Formats: sequence, structure tokens, C-alpha cells
Amino acid sequence: MSDQHARPFADFLIEQAATHGELSDGLHDVIAAVESTGKPGTVTLTVKVEPDKQIAGTFRISDAVKISAPKHDRPRRIYYKDRAGNLSRTDPNQKELPGLRDVSAPAEPAQMKEVN
Repeated sequence: MSDQHARPFADFLIEQAATHGELSDGLHDVIAAVESTGKPGTVTLTVKVEPDKQIAGTFRISDAVKISAPKHDRPRRIYYKDRAGNLSRTDPNQKELPGLRDVSAPAEPAQMKEVN
């Protein structure tokens, strides 16, 4: 084991103000999305360290932040295949009941009467 003391990573991160802010905002957004959807999310920080080829003891540091906030499931609907092979919201095998009518269609507008 080395006698050298490792500097806390948090100290390094605080020096990266933009990255630190992006991580803070991203974590806040992921927490809200996880709470809303009940699904997991992630915040990933990648730090790339490369040696400078011209100056010994010098390093080039770059970072990338990836935020993966969960999303709500898109609604699913039930469709049936009709005799022509097309999708329909009405089951072609379901018998129709006499006397029933579709009330989702707009009714004819009523006559407006003027009242004095």
C-alpha cells in the first residue's frame, strides 16, 4: 500500500463547476421521474484521463454526464382484426344489441330560441 494520501474525489468534482451543476440538476430530475413513474433511473459520470504526450506529469481530463430518467409507459389500446385484415376498435365477432346507439358521436345541435 502507498504512503500517499488520495485527494477526495468530491474536491476534484467541485472544481468542475459546470459538471457539478449538471450532475446536481440531473440527479434532481431523475429523483422526480423515479418518484412519478416508479421505475429506476441513472446518473452516470465518466471521467477520462489521458497523459499529455508533450509534457510529462500533465494529464488531459474530460468528462461526460449521462442522465437516464425513466418515462411513463405509453397507453395501450385494444384493437381487433376485421374480416378485411384491418384493425378496428370494434370486435367484429361481437353481436350488436338492438336499440343501442353510439352516444359518443355529437348529437344534432338544438334549435336556439330567443327569450325576451
